[in-house]
Amino acid sequence: MKVFSKLLMLLIGLVMISCNFTEQMTMNEDGSGRLSVNFDASELMGMAGEMGGGDEDGEKEKVDSIIDFKEFIRENKDSIMSLPAKERAEIMAMENFKMRMLIDEEEGVMKFNIFSDFKNVSEANNINDGFNSLNGLMNAGGDAGQQQPKNDESVKVSYTFENNVFKRDAYIVDAEKYQTQIDSIKSMEMFFSSSSYKLEYTFPRKIKSTNRETATFSNDGKTLYYSVGFMDYMKDPDLMDIEVVLED
Repeated sequence: MKVFSKLLMLLIGLVMISCNFTEQMTMNEDGSGRLSVNFDASELMGMAGEMGGGDEDGEKEKVDSIIDFKEFIRENKDSIMSLPAKERAEIMAMENFKMRMLIDEEEGVMKFNIFSDFKNVSEANNINDGFNSLNGLMNAGGDAGQQQPKNDESVKVSYTFENNVFKRDAYIVDAEKYQTQIDSIKSMEMFFSSSSYKLEYTFPRKIKSTNRETATFSNDGKTLYYSVGFMDYMKDPDLMDIEVVLED
């Protein structure tokens, strides 16, 4: 589990470095679909190259693989079951997730995509809870006695789709924890200055209207694109509240 832990620590660490995040959702006519969060840390790859990173033999790393969290949980079942209930629950919340890693040092590419499928958009609420459980996986994967950051969730996201209207609503569930988190990242604000958080939502029918005037659309009118600065979103989760009305 140590290797897996280091990988996840790297992924969490990307959040503290200039990265771009894209939240993608694809919905089918029957209400099923896929929710994913993409981390583009290619800028970090470029920085590492400038600092002389890479293998000593000069070989460029190239990785394109998918990690199945369900398989990870199955392989480490005994260790996970011995954890306290809270940590165990955080790990199990990731059971239906997969993560694709795409790393190409020669091309300067470093991307991660965490995704899960849902049968109904209401299940996407649980999927977002799962995204916040990566710290729990880090707790499970660390060395014995090693303390890892715990998951202190302060913001949740709710998705609904009723009567041709899709809504995304981010809301603060613990104001004190939220303020603590905002205070803790203020010192890193300069690193986030070029980072963005984007929404890319594809629906089964054309979009009739949305409440976000700066949103753009694909040529077929079925995909919505909306973006804000990452730090702006961290300071005000309501910036990503969105309503989309579909054509009949």
